Amino acid sequence: MLHAVGRKSSVDTGSTQALSPVDEADLIARCRLGERAAQDSLYAKFRRQVAATLFRVLGDRHDLDDLVQEVFVIAFRGLPTFRGDARLSTWIYRICVNVALGRIRSRTRRPPPIGVADLEAAHASSGEVEQPETPERALERQQDRARVYRALERMAPKKRIVLYLHEIEGLDLKDIAYMVESNAVTVRTRLFYARREFYKLLSGEEIEVEEGEE
Repeated sequence: MLHAVGRKSSVDTGSTQALSPVDEADLIARCRLGERAAQDSLYAKFRRQVAATLFRVLGDRHDLDDLVQEVFVIAFRGLPTFRGDARLSTWIYRICVNVALGRIRSRTRRPPPIGVADLEAAHASSGEVEQPETPERALERQQDRARVYRALERMAPKKRIVLYLHEIEGLDLKDIAYMVESNAVTVRTRLFYARREFYKLLSGEEIEVEEGEE
């Protein structure tokens, strides 16, 4: 079921051609110096990727523009201490994940129903090209996506994030551990319980939330 909203490309590719290590280092250095042109270039290069990532994680467009701005504010503030342990695109993706996680945690009530048209728009914005499909198959795929996001909305934030990153984004445990600032063993355990809970939710079973779970 999760393949209904899965990605076919890796995180590091972004929405445009990846920067070479030399160009990336130059861009970071210029941003650190406060060059407006460099900051505009970084924003233009990664904005689409950031917006698409936030949308896919959250499943709706509520406050999306504000969240995109939050990601870039954090990124520009953090560049002076960015050590280059990962590619710039991966580091920005990590910020996206943490901003989305904060958004999920801050929700005090169920968000508006997920619009199938919005899910289709997010899928198209990722740059993937699909073969034409029948109206029946298109409707079935849209319904599958809506079911996936409805189940994800009912899950604890930490479980939802690791399940999303592994099953939808296709990241391995090491990459997920970097994204959520944890370790691979913890991520593996969380993923096991997240999978089990997700499929119970899809089947309509009631889920008992463990004490202290978030």
